[in-house]
Amino acid sequence: MTQSTDPMLDAGHSNDTSGAPTRAVFGSVLTRVLIAGVLVLLFVALYGRIMGYGLRRDELMFVPPAELLGYSSLYGDFFYNHVPNSAWFYRGFYLMFGGEGLLASARFGQFCAWLLLASGVGWATWRISGSALLSVFFVVVLVINETLQTQAGMAASNNLLPLPFAAWGLGLFIVETLRDRPRFAQLLISGLLLSIAAGLKVSAVIFIPPVAVAAFLLPWHLPFSERLRSVVLPVLIGGLVGALPLFWYLAADPSGFLAHVLKFHTGPHIAYWQANAASEPGLAMGLGKKIQLAYATWFSGAALIGLMVLFFLGVLSVAKSTQTRTGLGQILMVLAVLGMTALFSFVPTPGFPQYYIQPLIAVPLLAALIYRLVPHEKRAQIVPLCLAGSALLFLLGAPRLAPGLLSLAKPDSFTSARIAKGGASLREAVADSANPDGPVATFMPLYPLEAHLPVYVELSTGPFAYRIAPYTDPELAKQYIMAGEKDLLTLFDSNPPSAFLLGYDSDLEAPLLRYANENGYAAVQKDGLSNRYGEGVIYLRRADAAE
Repeated sequence: MTQSTDPMLDAGHSNDTSGAPTRAVFGSVLTRVLIAGVLVLLFVALYGRIMGYGLRRDELMFVPPAELLGYSSLYGDFFYNHVPNSAWFYRGFYLMFGGEGLLASARFGQFCAWLLLASGVGWATWRISGSALLSVFFVVVLVINETLQTQAGMAASNNLLPLPFAAWGLGLFIVETLRDRPRFAQLLISGLLLSIAAGLKVSAVIFIPPVAVAAFLLPWHLPFSERLRSVVLPVLIGGLVGALPLFWYLAADPSGFLAHVLKFHTGPHIAYWQANAASEPGLAMGLGKKIQLAYATWFSGAALIGLMVLFFLGVLSVAKSTQTRTGLGQILMVLAVLGMTALFSFVPTPGFPQYYIQPLIAVPLLAALIYRLVPHEKRAQIVPLCLAGSALLFLLGAPRLAPGLLSLAKPDSFTSARIAKGGASLREAVADSANPDGPVATFMPLYPLEAHLPVYVELSTGPFAYRIAPYTDPELAKQYIMAGEKDLLTLFDSNPPSAFLLGYDSDLEAPLLRYANENGYAAVQKDGLSNRYGEGVIYLRRADAAE
């Protein structure tokens, strides 16, 4: 079956009435300006929410490397339990916007990832379906999604980062394989982006197998030898280029790389949570709890409204029609992506809400492909459903996004501004220390790093390495730059701290507090050191009181 050169022609941009629903909504200039204004307002509110969102513990792992990579190497010089692209993503934004602060540059990077995600989903949905209305609707579905409005999408971590690259990679692949003659460069970029996504988060590798298989099968009408040259080859080249950072770290230190990226998550990480499950109410260790988390992410609120539109499109698409039914192979591929990402979400233990967000980007692509199968005369029926769904989405999102708009009037209240203020307070206190050049001992390294103060490399990415020390096999522990409780005395005696910054986790910090009390460090109260984990207290030995 021969396909058109441009998929948008099949979607309704030739001499038919399929574009009428979109033109009815977006026909006037005033309407377009109004919709554009609403979208701008939506993303301004999103920016405000991201910048005002409370500090999350995961950021202690993902943000410090932006500073540490300026003078240290990943894995070899400090602990980092994820694939490398996320560290370099935030490092790049720190190099460009570091003048605004360490956390500020990372949170701005998170917002840019949102823009990339929205543009990727919006472009792909519009390019495949030809419907601007459907495109705008599904962008709003993603932005309003309750799980993405919490830690998964707001905090500077690696949870959201793979999704923009996967959305663009999948979208480009679908668009090109719907063409009569796929373009080499676009498919190369598709493979590149999918590979970059896998380098941002290990679980994103699951996007690749369905595309790899589909590359040998699509477009149907091309001879197999032609598919190898025009589809498989560019996707493969792009994928290999995108994987170069992974290959480099793996080749440089295979055992160290695998120890951080793989063995941590399959060994001491699970053991720690099995022993400390009571410290995290509702922790999903078993399948039952994981199913509850998945259900809340996939079948409630904004996600449910998106599924409702997808279901309605499916019902309309089965109506009898003489319309050419193209894109069936692409539909099977996206269904495979949807199923595989959903199943893979249950693999990590323990389960957290952010582990279940990857299937969300497959829904808009599937809806766009199914829309192509809806008879032209029935496409107008989707308009009121999308409009009503959008209204419900804004009602759902208002309680979270409206405060984001308000916070823009008070940039001093941004979380990044508060962390910067706390860092300045800490720097001021350390100046009076008996050992002002020593590292700051803390499980909250953002404050000293924000102030360009030295920290212990063993604690430079938060408590993650320290807390697994009792559960880590001695041979595996040799691969990590880490210190457990039994190592603290030697660590601090050999390189005395300029100060301790405590007050965020009394159980974990108890050995540090004990050392501080036993060695003449006294509490000093400073402003700006509070966050959702507690009120920070500085302990130091003043220079004028030193022996």
